[in-house]
Amino acid sequence: MKAYGLRAATVFLISTLVIGAMIVGFFFLSGGELSHDVDATPLPEQPVRVVIIDAGHGGEDGGAVGVTGLLEKDLNLDIAKKLESLLTENGYSVIMTRTEDVLLYDRSADYKGRKKALDLAARQAIGDQYPNAIFVSIHANAFSEQIYHGLQIWYSPNHASSARLAQEIRGAVVGSLQPENHRQSKAAGSNIYLLYHLKSPAVLVECGFLSNPAECRALEDETYRRELALALYRGIAAYYESDAVTKEEKT
Repeated sequence: MKAYGLRAATVFLISTLVIGAMIVGFFFLSGGELSHDVDATPLPEQPVRVVIIDAGHGGEDGGAVGVTGLLEKDLNLDIAKKLESLLTENGYSVIMTRTEDVLLYDRSADYKGRKKALDLAARQAIGDQYPNAIFVSIHANAFSEQIYHGLQIWYSPNHASSARLAQEIRGAVVGSLQPENHRQSKAAGSNIYLLYHLKSPAVLVECGFLSNPAECRALEDETYRRELALALYRGIAAYYESDAVTKEEKT
């Protein structure tokens, strides 16, 4: 009986050690932690927020010319790049329609007399490639009379969220930069090609009147441009926040 008891105890001890080793080995192979409080529920994926920034004009097309000689194409690109930096730094995915002083027409095509039309078609194609993105086109205004001033926003009539995007951007600009701006956002007609054809949320922001001496000088100022880009960023961020609330209310 003593020999049998010793053998049984030995077998039990060996079995215990083998089972323990298997448990520890499985634990380390699975990369887990010895805790009963671990929540294995996967975190929900965060939605990717994609913004297409369209710096209007470029290359042979300088756009409007300010009373100080400031070219709209240069102003548009500078503000677009500043906005790109702010969005990227805050986790947004950004697509730029242009990053250089160029028009986007196909140089291998028969572009004679069609550069502007091909350029607009190329910008629309970029927007169509990202149907879940928002499209923000940066421009500047000009008029024959110098008295007019202030940022103006046009929005696409093809997507219900375009008006809300325009409203959020306008609110951010008025709240932080242009408190006396009473210009209301307006739906675009067929004369604004991109907004009339894009199906995603899209706006065109006229950043000010280059024909107004005071506003043109402000738009030449680096600090003012940074403040303007920041206001545009805040408007875009507010749009996405309101969009998230709207989707949450629907679920």
